Amino acid sequence: MSTTPTASGHLDDSGAVVFSRRLPVSREQAWAAVTDPARTARWIGPWSGDPASGTVQLTMTAEEGDPVDGVEVVTCDAPTLLVVRTGGPDGWLLTVRIEGDDDEAVLSLEQDIADAESASDIGPGWDFYLDRLVEAEAGRDPDALRFEPDYHPGLSGYYRDLLGG
Repeated sequence: MSTTPTASGHLDDSGAVVFSRRLPVSREQAWAAVTDPARTARWIGPWSGDPASGTVQLTMTAEEGDPVDGVEVVTCDAPTLLVVRTGGPDGWLLTVRIEGDDDEAVLSLEQDIADAESASDIGPGWDFYLDRLVEAEAGRDPDALRFEPDYHPGLSGYYRDLLGG
């Protein structure tokens, strides 16, 4: 990456951390980027299974060892709202909202993060993955982004401070 990444997370009124990205695609294309396994494969990893069953398996290809995680589909209201839970009943609840029109979409990912130390790891991770999404949707190579040291530990202090650490 030619420039240092920027921490994008902010606290909303509920205390959740919100990460947003503008995409030069329609709202429907942004929805496909986060729900179509061929599109998710480009930035976070492919998923398999039947979403109608309520659970899919996500293979995280940008992580060492390509771990597979069960993802519960909590709410799916195409093309504007997707709520999923990763890691079982005590896992992360993630809310993805998509706004926009035919020319540009704004994707926001929201997560309640328990404490400053967790935020110092989780925040840089979401900035990394959402920047990978932007790169993929722009036709660039998401693999050109470096998680270490650019995002982690590069952005860790910002998120630690954001949650009062």
